[in-house]
Amino acid sequence: PTIIFRYFEKRRLFRTAKRGRSVDEIELYDRARMSLSLHGMCCVAWTGITVIYFVTSAGHLFVPLSWTLFHDPAATIIGECFMDLVAKILYMALILEAHVAAFDEAKRANRRLAELRNTMSVVWENSSDTIAISVRKASGNVTTMISPSFFQPALIARQEENIDNISAVVLEISNIDTTNRKDSITDWSKVNAKDLKGVGMRIIQKADFADIDLHSATRTNKFEPLNRNDPMSPRAISFVDMLSRAWRTKMDEIVFEHDAILQAGSSRTKFEVKLTRLEENAVVIVVRDVSERYRRFEAEKRFVFETTARQKDAEANRFTRHEVKNGLLAAIEICGNVREQVSADFNLFQKGFKHDMLISEESVASRVENVTELDRTLHEVLDIVLAETMARDVIHEMYVPRMERIDVNHILSQMRGFQAKNDQFTVVCRPSPLPIFLSDQGLFKCIHGNAIRNAIKYGKNGGNVTVEATYDSERGHFKMDVVNLPGPGHEKLMALGSRASELVFSHGTRLHKDSGLEKNSHSAGDGAWIIRKCAKILGGNVDIQFEETRTVFSFQAPVKVYDAPSRDVGTFHLPPGVWGIAIDDSKIQRKLLRRFFIHAGIQENRQVILGHNRDEISGFVEFIIDFVKRHPDDLIFLIADENLEMEGSAISDHETISGSECIKRIRSELDLSQERRMLALVRSANDSPDDLALYNSRAHGYMPKVPLRGISVREMVSPLWTKRFPKRASEVSNESDEEMSRIASIENLRDLTLISPAELLADLKEIDNLCVKNDSSEMKDKWPVIWDKLHQLKGDIQSVNVDDEFSDTIILIEALRGDSVAPADFMSKWLRIRSHVFSHFCSRSSDENVNTIL
Repeated sequence: PTIIFRYFEKRRLFRTAKRGRSVDEIELYDRARMSLSLHGMCCVAWTGITVIYFVTSAGHLFVPLSWTLFHDPAATIIGECFMDLVAKILYMALILEAHVAAFDEAKRANRRLAELRNTMSVVWENSSDTIAISVRKASGNVTTMISPSFFQPALIARQEENIDNISAVVLEISNIDTTNRKDSITDWSKVNAKDLKGVGMRIIQKADFADIDLHSATRTNKFEPLNRNDPMSPRAISFVDMLSRAWRTKMDEIVFEHDAILQAGSSRTKFEVKLTRLEENAVVIVVRDVSERYRRFEAEKRFVFETTARQKDAEANRFTRHEVKNGLLAAIEICGNVREQVSADFNLFQKGFKHDMLISEESVASRVENVTELDRTLHEVLDIVLAETMARDVIHEMYVPRMERIDVNHILSQMRGFQAKNDQFTVVCRPSPLPIFLSDQGLFKCIHGNAIRNAIKYGKNGGNVTVEATYDSERGHFKMDVVNLPGPGHEKLMALGSRASELVFSHGTRLHKDSGLEKNSHSAGDGAWIIRKCAKILGGNVDIQFEETRTVFSFQAPVKVYDAPSRDVGTFHLPPGVWGIAIDDSKIQRKLLRRFFIHAGIQENRQVILGHNRDEISGFVEFIIDFVKRHPDDLIFLIADENLEMEGSAISDHETISGSECIKRIRSELDLSQERRMLALVRSANDSPDDLALYNSRAHGYMPKVPLRGISVREMVSPLWTKRFPKRASEVSNESDEEMSRIASIENLRDLTLISPAELLADLKEIDNLCVKNDSSEMKDKWPVIWDKLHQLKGDIQSVNVDDEFSDTIILIEALRGDSVAPADFMSKWLRIRSHVFSHFCSRSSDENVNTIL
């Protein structure tokens, strides 16, 4: 009774279960059904066995003898065998059904197909990729069923009701229309009414989706004709063009791209089309919108381009600051020495010592004029180099303003490389003169220089240019107006109105004299674009107005007046007893550092200049630590070049160490009282924000490489010294005038040049030894050392290249840069370099000195 009761209970529960749609749900349902069938079979089998047992065992008591089967002694065994056979048959039927359900290939395939059909239904309706099934009929017409994702934007624009209930869009295309379409781009603005003929469209709802047969004949009256006012038409025509290209190919699989302009004036939409041929007259097409991928690729390409350009500009800036700037500084220093010497000769003429001179007064005066012009030109070139490196940093938004003392009156008086006619250039200052400001000198020069150049180049030829500078002390506000007379095409510029100002300061846009617009990445318009960036860095802005009788360029920004120190910087010098220690691997720079200390007021007998050889550089840290400990009562002024190259006899011994890292080690190994007696500065031509941050983190400050003049040295040293030793600053002002006169006289007794011909010829001999003593197989290993020697030779030549006598030689050395191995024509170029330098200095040196060196 229990098993029968359990059966009816399970049967009641089973009637509430649903079959479901997925394979898992169907399998669970079949398991429950077979479990119920097995339970029912058990009820029948065990009930039958029990009934047969009682019938065969006690049936003979209730039936007459004529029922011989019941009276047969074997009746019991016959009944049990019979019931056993029936039970096995029934159980075998269930086992076969379970086996078929679990292992039958046909049913498994049907289950998989059913699941695939359900999955594909979800993919068909919801995939972002468009799936299309296209068949070609006997008539040649093409019927294509397209998933609704392709037309989703158009369906929304069409305000179609129940968009989620749409399963497909069917296109019917005539054979003639298919063969005539061959373009790889669909431009909706060029599609005419003729192109819309032969294309029909029908929207399929989900309820009708299962009954679609693409191969069967479809009545044309079920398709809507396309029209230009229907938002669906541009996308339908685009898909027709894709189908035309797909049906023309004979390949079984192919991927191609198709562009579409879906609205007049809109950007291109790019589609990637993948074709798979199922049979001769049936294909499956998958369409993917790859417009975003292309836009991302273009953005990544621009990013890589900008990053590469930024890296190249950073490398160019580093080279310009280190190589070009160093050469210019050395040349400026030599020019200063020559000017001092020639001025001394001129003074002798004025004092009446003409009989002691071998040249005429006119010759000396001419030399003074030439040297002065050379000095001015070198400073202008240096300004251009610094402005160029600064502009690169400004463009890439990497520039950090350097607040320093600037004389705006001097900046405004410069013509920035242009020769003005008499009374053509006028500067008006209110108040006059303007106060000394605390701001970025490079940004001011860039803004003023571009404004002046544009006024002279694009204003009236020979017309007056007026610079009006005003400082409002109450607001702390500076304004500069550059006014020029109208030039060619001024009327057209005025016609542009406010747009002209916007175009002037746009990136890569140039307004020519005829007011034509032209795009050029390196045009004059880039200068205006750069100065707008410069003005923003200073917290100001720029503008330009094209008025009827003039053009006015305006720059305004907040500025601070320079708070001059209480002590006169011009008479500043370090107190007696200060030690000046410097290290540099360059021969020229070591001489410049000696002069630097003299300008700062350090006596020559208290100067220590290191860097002559490898031992001095490698032992620099230990030397300074020991020196500080041996002079417990003295102050020490330490200057270290950032890049210190150590040379050795072997290639592996050649290395470069950081001067700022050496200072960091020195400061960490000294105790606090010893470190307080030292002012340690890093000297480098590289002054990018990252470099400055590194130098200031390791040392007490940074000292740029600039032309050496007494006042500039003292202006540079004074704030650093006062900040480091504020309590001892008062000691500096008590020196006598005799000491300052003595230092000035020492400055005037410097050699005419910082490097002698003998030193240059010695450089030639070192390179000769490297080239001659090693065969070509060893040249690859020796090349780094040879290049360093050539680099040093170039720096020495630049310092004496006053009349461009060695320009060709410098170009030859530069041509060897960039290779990790020696160029194939190295020896021929070296012989030309050597011959030029040797012949030049042999004509100026005695034979005895030359023979001694070579």
